[in-house]
Amino acid sequence: MAHFLSRKTLALILAAAAGLTAVEGLAQSTSAKAETEAFRKQREAEIGGPTGWVALVGLHWLAPGTHTIGRARDNAVVLAAPSSPDRLGVLTVTETSVSLQVASGVDARVKGQAVTTVDLRAGGPESGLTVGGMTVVVIRRSGRIGLRVWDSAGAPRAAFKGLQWMPIDAAWRIDARFVPHEPVPRMKILNVLGDTVEMANPGYVAFTIGGQEYRLEALLESANAKELFFMFRDATSNKTTYGAGRYLYTELPKDGRVVVDFNRAMNPPCAFTEFATCPLPPAANRLPIAVTAGERGQILH
Repeated sequence: MAHFLSRKTLALILAAAAGLTAVEGLAQSTSAKAETEAFRKQREAEIGGPTGWVALVGLHWLAPGTHTIGRARDNAVVLAAPSSPDRLGVLTVTETSVSLQVASGVDARVKGQAVTTVDLRAGGPESGLTVGGMTVVVIRRSGRIGLRVWDSAGAPRAAFKGLQWMPIDAAWRIDARFVPHEPVPRMKILNVLGDTVEMANPGYVAFTIGGQEYRLEALLESANAKELFFMFRDATSNKTTYGAGRYLYTELPKDGRVVVDFNRAMNPPCAFTEFATCPLPPAANRLPIAVTAGERGQILH
């Protein structure tokens, strides 16, 4: 014999299910907010850290040859880093390499090990040459070789007062559709130096705001990138957000979907220092709407 639920019982069950769904939704929203708050805290620590963007004090492009380097004004390469000795040493530069003969009496180190002669290599500050609070690494841009210099005792870092963010808004955390490009093209991207670089463009995300669909082209920063990279401008650019646009990273697509959380949209490095070489948003990523989420405008200048 069939058993039927009364209308009252069915209503109670449906109400309980709706309540459970609401609780789950609230829990997810709370979790996402906590994760974004942690992300923002970590970003501020990185930007203001000893080798963060506000600690950059120099970018020196090098011609082939032999060059004296140090803080003294009569060096061929004059360092502005307060931690630099007057005579750091002598650089030997070729088309493909940079080596440093460290001056006598200077305590120079690479990964904690004292060095007197060192081949400076491209990479992050963790592999750079350190002298006190100063860190030096090689960078390569469009066939040029340069030295990037940080100093934890530099004035820009001392002036850093933290980041400014818009309030976290769940409406700007968007479940977007990912549409792949096959085959994957290379997109030409202009940087602040006026150079053109090429980046892999695996596809675009499509999402709806206010009933209108918008798209952002995704990029990969390296061949083995674990994130999608987006550069975009919107109607807030050069008003309440940084003029050149903002950056945003997401996880790689899963089942054709990508969570685009504009609450994590951030300023590019060139918002904090003149010594960055930021790529700029492509024309395809200029949104006609105001993205009122993420990091506010430039901090130091």
